[in-house]
Amino acid sequence: MKTITKYIVTIACLSQQLVFAQTANQIRDRIEGTDRPVIPAQATGESASSGDNVGNDVAVSDTGAQRPVQLKDKGMSSFVGYNSKYFYRSNALSTPDDYQATGMWTNTFFTGAGLGVFDADDAIITPYVGVSYTINDYVKSELSRFNYNSTGAYALLLAQFGNGWSIRAGVSYSMDRSSEMDTEDYMEIYPNVGVLKSYVVNDSTTAIFDASIGSHQAKIEELPFNPGVSHEEELSNIEYAASYAINYELMSFTIIPKYKVSYKVYDEGLNKNRDDMIHDLNFKIEYPLSDSLKISTFYDYSTRNTDGTEDNQDFKNYDYGIVLGLNARF
Repeated sequence: MKTITKYIVTIACLSQQLVFAQTANQIRDRIEGTDRPVIPAQATGESASSGDNVGNDVAVSDTGAQRPVQLKDKGMSSFVGYNSKYFYRSNALSTPDDYQATGMWTNTFFTGAGLGVFDADDAIITPYVGVSYTINDYVKSELSRFNYNSTGAYALLLAQFGNGWSIRAGVSYSMDRSSEMDTEDYMEIYPNVGVLKSYVVNDSTTAIFDASIGSHQAKIEELPFNPGVSHEEELSNIEYAASYAINYELMSFTIIPKYKVSYKVYDEGLNKNRDDMIHDLNFKIEYPLSDSLKISTFYDYSTRNTDGTEDNQDFKNYDYGIVLGLNARF
């Protein structure tokens, strides 16, 4: 009887360890497939509307540089917002196979401030700070154990020039916390620099080019079933990214196709000598319900090709859904 009980306990422990191992890997897959746009458009010079864009609707300072009209001439300019997004996701956990499709509902609250506007020769300098909080829920019940909340914060220095170019340098913080287990799944510090060029194509079209480089200094729990190989910093990487978007105004609608490519280089733990190439194609249509409230529909398709790892890490995913966004400036 004791022997049978011992076998039962051993099998139960092994089963629990296998479930834990699978869950830990799935959480990592989900984290690696998550895009983290911590800094909103208000703090980069990019906007979803050509009427708000730095390259289109601007005031001219005494230096001759273009000043965004959404900023006050002096003092602080703050903004606060809320986005609710309900959408279908074809590959919820960003896995290379065994795709699990689900609906998702995310709710984001954010606020930020421009800490003054300063003239510097031919540029306008604006420091920004901001925070955000996102609730991420999977609609499919068997995926609800992966529900998580994301906290973000950033500090940014933005320099905008009269020729439509802007340069930024900053650092952001991101943290994912499990809703079900109340544990920290992921944390990163992301120092980065970037450039943005915004220009008017015609009366109804604005184009935006953006490029950046940054270091994702990440921390995650080590995998207990990979002792001596797994490393808490193995999701850290250097990311090079570039995107091109067109904002087209059609009556009261704004149509926004956008393409982004990013290249990531890893060099820690299980990801030593790994590199990723990620392509993302997004198409969005926005409609203003009021001056501060917008509704939009979108489709997003992304792929990742990975080299330098023994296991297949390639994945594909597409999302489509609706977004309700509230944004107020002070």
